[in-house]
Amino acid sequence: MNYNQIAKEVLENVGGKENVLNAAHCVTRLRLVLNDTTKYNKEVIENIEGVKGVFFNGGQLQIIFGTKTVDLVHAAFMEITGMKEASLSDVKSEANKQQGKLKSMFKAFSDVFVNLIPAIVGCAMILGLRAILITEGIFGLEGTLADTYKWANDAASFLNIIATGLNFLPVLVAYSATKRFGGNPALGIILGLILVHPDLGNRFEYIQGTAQNITYWNLLGFNIPAVAFQGGIFPAILSALFLANFEKFVTKHVPQVLSFVLVPTLTIIVSSLALFIVFGPLGDIIASGLGYVCETLYVKSGVFGAFIFAALLQPLVITGTHHAIGSIEAQLIAQTGFNYIQPLWAVSIIAQGGACIGMFLLAKHQLKLKETAVSSFVPTLVGVSEPAIFAVNLKDSIMPFIFAALGAGFGGIYMKLLDVKALGFGLTGIPGITIVNPPVMIHYIIGNVIAFIIPIVFLFVYHKVKGVQGIEIAK
Repeated sequence: MNYNQIAKEVLENVGGKENVLNAAHCVTRLRLVLNDTTKYNKEVIENIEGVKGVFFNGGQLQIIFGTKTVDLVHAAFMEITGMKEASLSDVKSEANKQQGKLKSMFKAFSDVFVNLIPAIVGCAMILGLRAILITEGIFGLEGTLADTYKWANDAASFLNIIATGLNFLPVLVAYSATKRFGGNPALGIILGLILVHPDLGNRFEYIQGTAQNITYWNLLGFNIPAVAFQGGIFPAILSALFLANFEKFVTKHVPQVLSFVLVPTLTIIVSSLALFIVFGPLGDIIASGLGYVCETLYVKSGVFGAFIFAALLQPLVITGTHHAIGSIEAQLIAQTGFNYIQPLWAVSIIAQGGACIGMFLLAKHQLKLKETAVSSFVPTLVGVSEPAIFAVNLKDSIMPFIFAALGAGFGGIYMKLLDVKALGFGLTGIPGITIVNPPVMIHYIIGNVIAFIIPIVFLFVYHKVKGVQGIEIAK
């Protein structure tokens, strides 16, 4: 390949150097932020040598080249344009400025959880190991391993302690959110500890009306119940947002000589008041509203609701509003210890991969489409669906995407019927197996296989009856 020539052709078809605001690359994609997003020629770019797909998402024009190739193309692109080297985070930050406020808000919610996912996944996997020890009937036992063997009982107790991160999830969220919104992370930790302080009453019991001997504070004329916010993901995020902005405000207006003492003191006091008076109750309302929607779809609407839920997840990815789902998953784990949305995510993503393989099988002699389909399928195995969606399933026809959504729906039905749940979130596909509740692990695999196969079958039937656009008709 002539990487300089490829870079020149890309530059010519994105509106020239003056239209490129920033550029970076990830493992497989060249990512460009454009001043004018109407000036790029998608059809021409798709036919440049080495290009496996083109899509616009998250405020960025993303051109799929694949591993290693993208490194060389990016290097040539930067040399030709004379642009300064930019990190992927710089490009994302610049792209976020061009997004609407609603989409930026959802993105901010997503960012809060990005750095927490390893900790959450690690704790969830530890609980998965513990579940093996406390699940009845495993290895042919009448009871559990923990009931039968002292070493298993001790191990289960130990694992429960070291998975404590999930018990104190609001602390982690408050820390990450404060850092994301530009505040002092240490103050965020303090805010998080206030959320789960052991001297406060249990919020779940308070909301259900079963709590006893609740103390009420009179703060600024309000009677505030002295109860904690166990599982308070949304109170943590909203209060952290307020804390970060209030800290900046105080820093700006307090004399420099007093800032070392007054800024943290005032920030903690005012943010804590805001937590208990405003953002705690508001966060509870938001969590209850979103929880009601999810519960209505998944619990009360049965298999039909599970079908709709799973089928709609990837359309949310296209709009960028899927970022809020992570907050709901975190709330579920904090409140119940289980996450029924993760299996739905898994089937929704692998179904897009199934549609890619369906297009691969139909393409036959269309070598470029076959190559793009395979390279776009592979990321779905580890929970990444965007290449599959934009490079294949929506490229020439909407039908592969629709059939994938239907496949996800049927996979969701299976997950619902077999009560498949996860112990964490942030992992789907093959890695997702590690955080699935062990007793239903086999059903997680079966549900994903169902979601993978159905789009392929639908594509073959549809192509035989009507023909899939983008697939050459055999002569």
